[in-house]
Amino acid sequence: MIVALTAVIRLRVLERRSENERAVAEEAEHLMRQLSQQLVATQEEERKNLSRELHDHVGQMLTALRMELGRIDRLRSSADSRVAGAVAECRQLVDNMVRTVRDLALGLRPSMLDDFGLQPALEWHVRDFGRRFGIPVELTVDGDFELLPEEHRTCVYRSVQEALTNCVRHARASHIAVSVSRQADSLAVSVTDDGVGFNPAQRAGGLGLRGIEERVRELHGVLTIRSAPGAGTTLTMKVPVPVPARPVEVTHARAAG
Repeated sequence: MIVALTAVIRLRVLERRSENERAVAEEAEHLMRQLSQQLVATQEEERKNLSRELHDHVGQMLTALRMELGRIDRLRSSADSRVAGAVAECRQLVDNMVRTVRDLALGLRPSMLDDFGLQPALEWHVRDFGRRFGIPVELTVDGDFELLPEEHRTCVYRSVQEALTNCVRHARASHIAVSVSRQADSLAVSVTDDGVGFNPAQRAGGLGLRGIEERVRELHGVLTIRSAPGAGTTLTMKVPVPVPARPVEVTHARAAG
């Protein structure tokens, strides 16, 4: 009886210790998830601010510099060919800088995502991706995205952007298909490539996929990755979308008599 009682007490102590350790681990995981989501949100806000700064201030200064070079070119003496050559070279350098700044600003966060919506931003990104990397991307968009909340637009755009980047870095794909569809209360996105594929159970915890997972989880969505060596990869995400409340119709009744 003494041995049995000792064993029971020992088991209770071990169970209590295990429960405490589990609670500590769950709290640490919850805190790490919160920190990760805050990091993603802060990164997106910094990208937006930096993109606006490049587009509005740096772009405007380069445009003003190009105008001043044009004024110098008009004021120069027609016989001074050296000044003409220097001005032409400076204008070419400014034009290259303008294109570089524009590409950087659009890469950080395209202004059309905020100004025109999700579909134009995705169409631009797919065209730019195909031009830069020579990989054809088939984009299919179905549904109304006009009233989509900003966090949902950002989540979809960044997820597609990161998935396409992974296709270039790891998949070695020759064709990619992107599908985005909007239902009444949900948003479905899939990115499929014909690359080398991999084993999802053995994938490394890269920051790209982790960022997508955190964005989807923050919106209470589900991310699924289907792949196999030599069979390509399909990334699918489904995110709930809040349905706006219908305006309440108020009927004003006139008093009888």
